[in-house]
Amino acid sequence: MAPKKAPVKAEPKTKADNVDEAPLQAVVLADSYNRRFEVLCQDQPRVLLPLCSTPLLAWTLESLSLSKVKQVFVFCGVHAEKIRAFVDSSPYKNTLDIQCLSSQNAMSAGDALRELDDRNVLNAENPFILVHSPIVSNYDLSKMVEAHKKRREVDKNFIMTMGVGLGGRRHPESPIMLVHPPSSRLLYYHQNTLSPSQPRVSIPSILFTDPFPANIDTYEVWDLGVDICEADVPALCTENFDYHDLRRHFVNGVLTSELLGKKIAVHLVGKDDTPDEGDEGSSKVDKRSGNGGTYVERIRDTRTFGEIARDVLRRWAFPLAPDNNEPGGVQYELRAGNVYIAKDNVVLSRTTTLSGPLLIGPRSALAHNTHIHQSTLGADCSVGPSTTVTQSYIFDDVRIGANCTIRECVIGEGVTILDDVHVGKGALLGNGVRLAKGTRIPDFARIGKERYRGDSYDSDDEEEEEDEDERDRRLEILGADSVGYLWPSEEEEPPSDSEDEGEDPYEHPKNKQLLQLGRRLSNLSTSTVSLSTLSKASSSEASSPLSVASSASTLPDIAPLNLGSGPREEFYIEARESLARAYEEDHKVENAALEMRTLVMGENAGQDAARSEILNFFLSKIPISSSTVAGEILKETTRIFERWGGLVRSFSTTDYTLIAIDTQKFVLEKGNERYEKWFGIILRGLYDSDTLTEDELIDWRDSSISQGEGTSDAGEKQRWKEVYARGKPFVDILEQMDSDDEDEDDEDDEDDEESD
Repeated sequence: MAPKKAPVKAEPKTKADNVDEAPLQAVVLADSYNRRFEVLCQDQPRVLLPLCSTPLLAWTLESLSLSKVKQVFVFCGVHAEKIRAFVDSSPYKNTLDIQCLSSQNAMSAGDALRELDDRNVLNAENPFILVHSPIVSNYDLSKMVEAHKKRREVDKNFIMTMGVGLGGRRHPESPIMLVHPPSSRLLYYHQNTLSPSQPRVSIPSILFTDPFPANIDTYEVWDLGVDICEADVPALCTENFDYHDLRRHFVNGVLTSELLGKKIAVHLVGKDDTPDEGDEGSSKVDKRSGNGGTYVERIRDTRTFGEIARDVLRRWAFPLAPDNNEPGGVQYELRAGNVYIAKDNVVLSRTTTLSGPLLIGPRSALAHNTHIHQSTLGADCSVGPSTTVTQSYIFDDVRIGANCTIRECVIGEGVTILDDVHVGKGALLGNGVRLAKGTRIPDFARIGKERYRGDSYDSDDEEEEEDEDERDRRLEILGADSVGYLWPSEEEEPPSDSEDEGEDPYEHPKNKQLLQLGRRLSNLSTSTVSLSTLSKASSSEASSPLSVASSASTLPDIAPLNLGSGPREEFYIEARESLARAYEEDHKVENAALEMRTLVMGENAGQDAARSEILNFFLSKIPISSSTVAGEILKETTRIFERWGGLVRSFSTTDYTLIAIDTQKFVLEKGNERYEKWFGIILRGLYDSDTLTEDELIDWRDSSISQGEGTSDAGEKQRWKEVYARGKPFVDILEQMDSDDEDEDDEDDEDDEESD
């Protein structure tokens, strides 16, 4: 008989392992406390708006479930009953402990935290995750929690850790932060609007008394709207009733208070997290986060709504993808070009054209000669013949007639659009709106089924009659047969009675315009320099698409941008001399960028003129002669921009697509005719050197500016189109290759499953 084994003494579970005693909690603020989605939310809450046909709350709950969260508190105000109904019918009810907390009195995020503090639902012994807005994330937020706990072990005064992302697409709400590098402690926070721009920021000198490292890194970051909070955070909101906004009031209140003695840290998401080898998501590099596969974004306005929808369809948020782990439960088939078609009775005509990334929901039907480009259609939608839908987001049960043009807009549930209707870019159509035949909706219009009600509206008062001017304008645009009311544009909304909203720089009318779907930050310049300013040595008098597009901007604080206006000639001379020294003496990119920025500031030139001059200088270094072959041009272009592409990108933070536009403009300049036939090869060299990404090239290809739109001279416009035609095939092939690779990966996965 074998000897009996001695009983093994069970080791006590560590505090981190005992999840039953301390489940990770999360708080989701279901209200936005602003009016950016209001016309779409007259009869539903913002968190239930569908992104890729799935409610935003479902994406948020999926993101939290991937982050080891066990208990979620959804704090809601308006339409709380609909949020409860969604949660009760949601499959997440079986995997997460979800509690809906409602309050009709909470008018700000600070009020919401005061209510949470009063209800005593949060575990005072453990931090919780605070989500300001609906998010789409494949990042494990529990890593932020662990990093926060480690800081607390060293210093108990850290009560919050703010999540930030690194680099990438610019947003009008990017803040300025001063962080102490050794401790990651946030020292200064300033909300920095793009428009109206703020030329100076005052930082207290006392913040620099602590010795800093010799070399301080500077990054362009964006606020993820995800915080790790101790119980002190809602408690401080209770003690300070003037804390309404969690950034302007709470964060700045903590940073500037000497009595509180509390500290806030910053966590750079993705910096220390590398995908595992063999992970399918690891091959997808998110250029905006600085790390492959890490994706965290929040939906805060219609602009980010559209951007995140396309990101999901491009599989940047993998494994969150419609065909793989889509929280709505609908089954989709992935086709070439990131085209997702629901498997439930979708009807496509043989002459339907689909250009991804796009998504077609279940039981939808598309008639002959229909063109769908980078858009999403919900369930039970129909699109009539010869209709074009471009970069638009269409909710469930929408009927669109024949010969319609829908461009860069959001269309609510149950909308009916009859034949020959044109919907301008940036337009928002609320649920139940009906547009009569031949209607022309202007750009950035908002149309609701009910009349607009400002903050001063009292539901107990008798309904005011529509004034004559309002009725005449509605009839002029919508006609008598349409159902709906014109709302004032977001920047035209009457100011709120709340002093708190008046203080918010992001709610300034000029900045609110930039938060709209369809706006282009490439039309925004930080100085009066033209985006299309050419080198003085090679400028011509002909207008360019960029100058026309920029001067046509509706932003009131931006001066007209004309070719030929810009920095003094001395700027271009000194810039070329500086670049020549850097090139010949092989300077570091950082040093060359510093010298160029100093010159830009001294001449008040602006980064657009600097970027154009830098790009022109290095493009001119590509040796091209009558005997040069394509392989040599590609090799030299790649070599030059592998070395200097970082300098070009450092002056392109407004819109990286402008690099491709400036390259196209360079080959069109007088004296550069030899570059024209090799434009596609040069674009490939910029791609191979990582100076331009695939998505930036796709955005260039889809831009009307790249095709000469806005050029007054017919001959000049034709030249733009000819050069465009030389670059477009490479981008098409690049996009197709990416789609084919994804299809092969899917087939390999299926083969592996079958072999198992």
